[in-house]
Amino acid sequence: MLALLVLALGLGLSVASAAPATATTGSTGTTRTSTGVLATDDAATAGDSATTPLVLVGMTGVRWDDVTTLTTPALWSLSRSASIGLVAARSVTTRSCPADGWLGVSAGARAADVVVADGSCRTLREPITEPARPVPGWEDYTAAVDAQSYGARLGLLGEALQAGGAQVTGIGPGAAIALSDSDGYPVGTYVHRPSGTSSLTQAVREALRTSDLVVVDAGSVRDAGQATVGRTSDAADGALTEQEQAELVAGADDPSSTEAFVEPTRAQQTQVVDTRVGAVLDAAERAGATVLVVSIADSGRAQLQLAAAVGTGSDTPELAFGESLLTSGSTRQPGLVQAVDVTPTVLEALGLDDSMAALSGAPISATPGPAAASARVDHLLDVARKALLITRVSAPFSAQLVLVQAALFVAAAIILTRTGRSDRAPLRPALRVLRVAALALAAAPVASFLTGLVPWWRSATPSTAFWWVTIGWVVAITVLALAGPWRRRPLGPAGVVAAVTVLVLVVDACTGSTLVIDSPMGAHRILAARFYGMSNQAFALLTAGGLLLAVVIADELLRRGRRTAAVWSVAALGLLLVVVDGMPGLGSDFGGPPPLILAFSLLTIQVSGRKVRWRTIAIICLAGALAVGGIAGLDWLRPASERTHLGRFFATVLDGGLWDVVYRKLEVNLRVLTSWRYLVLAIGGVALTALVVTGPHPRRGDLLGKGSPMAGLRTAVPLLKPAVAAIGLALTVGFLINDSGIVVPATGIALAVPCLVAAAAQWRLGAPDGQVVDPEGEAVAGPPGQAAPATV
Repeated sequence: MLALLVLALGLGLSVASAAPATATTGSTGTTRTSTGVLATDDAATAGDSATTPLVLVGMTGVRWDDVTTLTTPALWSLSRSASIGLVAARSVTTRSCPADGWLGVSAGARAADVVVADGSCRTLREPITEPARPVPGWEDYTAAVDAQSYGARLGLLGEALQAGGAQVTGIGPGAAIALSDSDGYPVGTYVHRPSGTSSLTQAVREALRTSDLVVVDAGSVRDAGQATVGRTSDAADGALTEQEQAELVAGADDPSSTEAFVEPTRAQQTQVVDTRVGAVLDAAERAGATVLVVSIADSGRAQLQLAAAVGTGSDTPELAFGESLLTSGSTRQPGLVQAVDVTPTVLEALGLDDSMAALSGAPISATPGPAAASARVDHLLDVARKALLITRVSAPFSAQLVLVQAALFVAAAIILTRTGRSDRAPLRPALRVLRVAALALAAAPVASFLTGLVPWWRSATPSTAFWWVTIGWVVAITVLALAGPWRRRPLGPAGVVAAVTVLVLVVDACTGSTLVIDSPMGAHRILAARFYGMSNQAFALLTAGGLLLAVVIADELLRRGRRTAAVWSVAALGLLLVVVDGMPGLGSDFGGPPPLILAFSLLTIQVSGRKVRWRTIAIICLAGALAVGGIAGLDWLRPASERTHLGRFFATVLDGGLWDVVYRKLEVNLRVLTSWRYLVLAIGGVALTALVVTGPHPRRGDLLGKGSPMAGLRTAVPLLKPAVAAIGLALTVGFLINDSGIVVPATGIALAVPCLVAAAAQWRLGAPDGQVVDPEGEAVAGPPGQAAPATV
């Protein structure tokens, strides 16, 4: 099996692979270089390869539901003629501030300002240019980013542009942050943002005469009660007037002395931003420039933001946008990009691809969408609504699932440990209810993915619609499990639930991950952790379901005396799941293949009738590590814009960022470890499993032996013991190497334990009424009409 795994993964991936200028002077200020060395001639010509100038218009807090024909005519015109999309603006914290968005552009990675106790965001200030001083708050920014675990390097964009000889102009405080070098001084030419529309148009027009790149800060939109505030560090940087400094100090000494003011409405703020966007578009259109408009941070509560790009791309095909949707290699979702995609987009447009090798984002590009402009906007609004509403139903779903599963654990512990009765008629109703309840709960996780097939988020009462659709899928899967001829087998109904789970996840991974994304147990667009492939919870379900399904198939083949076929069936299923889970462009899961390889290899050996030795385990672990490393390495060999996050992780390791990744994932792991929901599932599931497989008085090494309420089930299904061991091993290894930590075993338990309970209840119901179950849990025979049990 190991040789097949390595060969298949290698073949599959091979198919899939298919120094600064001198100081410059702008119209209102000067900038300085970050080092004392002049750029070479080769570096100076690198930026000249792109003859189409690029204008980056950054803003924060603007969404597509803010855009109307009357209040935002400039953005409305873009919705008709441009390539449009949504932006996942997630930064270091759950809500991104304006400074966070611009710092992310500067670093090409997630970076955030200092988090203050009241959660407020900093008001961005124009830097002092005469004499030149660093961007206001730069010391705060660098200290905050150095303490963060994303390996961000402020000034990366500015220094890459400077080293490449690109001519750049920044207009507005956000642009100063984005274009600063590592010392906080904006490279190229910096211009204070004019207050008038015509003045802004003129400033952009003049900049385009000499610049390859113009970055404009169009302003911010803030939710009610979320207005930005000044920081005392801005006063120290000289960015505040004497009156502003006095007001800031007085407010800090006596908060009650702050005068009340009327906040502008969201519509009023958006109108101001739209006016600036319109001014920039007027100047860019005359110059034939490509314009990228991106909202790079939230207005308060995290939501998907607005993005649009327009340009003919006559000289630069990468900059061809219009009447389509936006996408990027980091999301692989039509109509969706990330804020961290802005930096690689700029570098690629200016021919500076070598500077983007280790960036977490990917260049933004156009992708086909609905033909009608209104249909494209409606699609984006629909996706944004689902992305927001899934965050409101996910936590209640998880909480309810945990509580009901806990109730199942208690009920199963009581019912399944009742032994020593020869007349079990009074116990039959309880066993029937337990079987149906266990199957329904085992079906709940996959039902939560299938719920995405029905547009519940469009309902007037979306939460209610979500629950009814989910319950409907649970009922359908449970009925299917109990309706066919397989219902007579102890593992038959549970095997059907496992098969449906595996089938749904495999098909979804092969067709773009539309069900996993924005599902309660999948990845959320707003959280921006994953946009395609297999999420950690989906991997846990795939692992548990796949091993259960393998046991059901192998058990049936062994009963027919076809051991060789049973061995190959387990190996083939394991190979399929490893390829789907780990292959870039499919599951793209770095932490999934090792547990799958280990568990399925051990199960295959046990099905063959051989003993498992420590040497074998060591060889399997080594093979798993080499397979995953090989997948990531081959993905890394592809062009940077085509890599999945496996290849980007490999690049991060080569760039020296391994320990930052390890620290961040360990931090997440420890934080999740304290979640009561996952602790209840993990501890309760393990305790119940231990109780039913060993009995109240366990004997050392006697898994499913005498004393276990399921000893008779082991006689009926000999593969049950290695199945329980394989699932436990896979989930434990998944817990150790995945950044979701305890979420992995807890999610796997949510499927595996109910299936185990359903199998136990199924077997107890099928046993003859006269059969005696002794106090040690030893059963005399299996259910009537069942084929003789196979031996392992």
